[in-house]
This record gives sequence, structure tokens and C-alpha cells, in this order.
Amino acid sequence: MTAPSFEDFLSLSVDLTAFEETVLLGTGLARPYLAKVRAACGDEVVTALLDAHRASRADAAVDAGGHDRALPDRALLDRALLDRALLDRALRHQIFSDDRLGPVARNVIKLWYAGMWFALPPEWTDCYGAQAAGETSTVTAASYQEGLLWRAIGANPPGAKAPGYGSWAQPPRIEDRYLNGATK
Repeated sequence: MTAPSFEDFLSLSVDLTAFEETVLLGTGLARPYLAKVRAACGDEVVTALLDAHRASRADAAVDAGGHDRALPDRALLDRALLDRALLDRALRHQIFSDDRLGPVARNVIKLWYAGMWFALPPEWTDCYGAQAAGETSTVTAASYQEGLLWRAIGANPPGAKAPGYGSWAQPPRIEDRYLNGATK
């Protein structure tokens, strides 16, 4: 078995977090996070997760373009051409509804947003085995500061990145894409 690909993990992370690849790379945590997921779940599970992600993207591309499921057009697999709703549906079907892969994918999301790896549910470890690195833990000291939740809510991590004198007098800056139709 080959080791899970960093590029595939990054692509999965982009689809799970809805943040651009450049943002994820800019945190400097993509490689440590892949190493953490591998240590916590094992390469077999991570490889299955990445395979299911590729299959989800292929399903979404086929649904979008009506191409042959076995040979989806490579251009349709490009992130810019995928319909997000079709991809979300494919991810739910291939990954989130799977008893083995769903909890791991949800943990990857939490890892990116909170900067912590949360222990998998006991039901998961009973079925698929516990790894020594699978306990709840922080991956690196920078994980908290670089957590995506701070970007999502337009705030700085308390106690880690000072926002500047007087900034507390200003309302939070929340990007329109996070408001989802809500008024400011």
C-alpha cells in the first residue's frame, strides 16, 4: 500500500472546509494535519477516505456533465467546474454516510477549524481499532492560531493574535459568503 498523497489530502480538505487551497497551504499545517490523521486512523482508513473523495468528485462530475462514470472527463474533475450542490450530495453519499469514513471526515473538518484532533467515537474505535495517536490532542502550537474558525467568524484567536488597539470597538467583519443570505 502506498502512503496517502498530500495532494489528495489537500483536495479533500478544500472540499470539506470550503476554503481555498492557498488558504489551507498558508496555514502551514496541511502536512502536519495529514500526518496526524494518518497516525490517528492508520493509512488504510486515510487511503479509503481519499479514494472515496475521488469517487465523490467523479460522481459529481458525471452528474454535472452526463459523462461515462468509469471515465469522467478530467476537466470536469477540476474544482472550478464542479457544481457544489452535486459535490455535497456525492460527499454525503460516499463519505459522510459511511460508518468508517464519516467520523474521520468530520474529524478532519474539526481539525482544520478548531486546530485539534478529537478522539473518534468509542463505537468507531471498537469496530476499526484504536491508534495510540487517536486521543484528543493539539497537533502543533500554531494549530489554535491558524484554526479556520477565526477566519470564518472574522475574529482573531483570543490570547494569540492581537487585533490592534481599539479594534474591539468595531463590529466583526464577516464575509458575505458566510452570511448565507442573512442581512448584516
